Amino acid sequence: ATPAPVSPPPRVTAAATPSFNSPIPTSQENVAWAKVVEAAKKEGTLTIYGASQFAGDGGRRTIEAFSKEYGIRVDMFVVAGRQGMERIKIENKMKQPVADIAGLGLSSSTELSLAGLLDSIWQDLPELRNMAVFRVDPTYTPNGDVLNMAFSPSGVLINTKLVKAQDEPRSYFDLLDPKWKGKMILTDPRAGAGPGFSWFAEMRYHKLLDDDYFRRFARQEPILWGGGSVEEASMVARGEAWLNPFTTVGTVGQMILEGAPLKILGMTEGSSVLTDPIAMVKGAAHPNVAKLFINWLLSREGQEVYAKAFSIDSVRKDVPDFVDPRVKPQPEPPKYWPRTFEVAEASNRYHKECIAESIFGKR
Repeated sequence: ATPAPVSPPPRVTAAATPSFNSPIPTSQENVAWAKVVEAAKKEGTLTIYGASQFAGDGGRRTIEAFSKEYGIRVDMFVVAGRQGMERIKIENKMKQPVADIAGLGLSSSTELSLAGLLDSIWQDLPELRNMAVFRVDPTYTPNGDVLNMAFSPSGVLINTKLVKAQDEPRSYFDLLDPKWKGKMILTDPRAGAGPGFSWFAEMRYHKLLDDDYFRRFARQEPILWGGGSVEEASMVARGEAWLNPFTTVGTVGQMILEGAPLKILGMTEGSSVLTDPIAMVKGAAHPNVAKLFINWLLSREGQEVYAKAFSIDSVRKDVPDFVDPRVKPQPEPPKYWPRTFEVAEASNRYHKECIAESIFGKR
């Protein structure tokens, strides 16, 4: 059944006092976590494969805050979701792990989870002992091996110097106008991961757009980009394309705040709300540091750093609203569609059936 759309998660404008109604941690649990922290400091280093949710200045500020807190060096490799996923698969096959943490997109994280390449650590994290402080369940996958660390609404990205106000699309069907032919860029949906695939799969899953729509869209000759979403948005900012049908606040927020001629438009069909996923890679060389980092990232302190750095919604109730009005979809979409594990799992099935390739052609 098609899931019902959801309202935007409630925001707070000032730090609220959480209601601690979970059992007080036992001394045994505290001792166990203290050992994790001690072992993490001995491991001393952490390697992250991160996509847009760890790119740019926001990622640097987040990592610096963690390193300052614990004195642990963090090596960050910013890669597209598909590239990071393939590297993790190869490292696992060779039994030579490099990545400790996968901070990739939802499609890539879902595939890694289904392949058994992630470890479920949520039961070990002190910050998850009290679920009452979270706005939604922070566990994304059924077994909890992928966790949610932020909300990120989606929309159509335009270059404001090239797309005039009177020409701004209001519906996805406006993108079928001949005036947009050859002027759009989209992360290649045939890759099975990334925002282009997410848009293609989610719109089909929620029955907002069908295969006939995407066949007509393909005839608009969009640039099918093989790189990451940040580079894709940069191309729109530089005027190499006029618009991108699907981007997220987390991907382009920093660019907009830094003065890039970009704007996110909400469509009448509604907006997908994606969550920024985080997970520990199975067989990680530094498992204790990985647990420490994810626990810190889900703490009130870590969430404030991350939400403020990226101007994005936190998953916690006790973190203020740091989203700058300039990066929110305009106008506000009439409804939000949840990007759940069920949607992502169905998306993977669509890709295996090669529906994207049948519409956009062979790669």
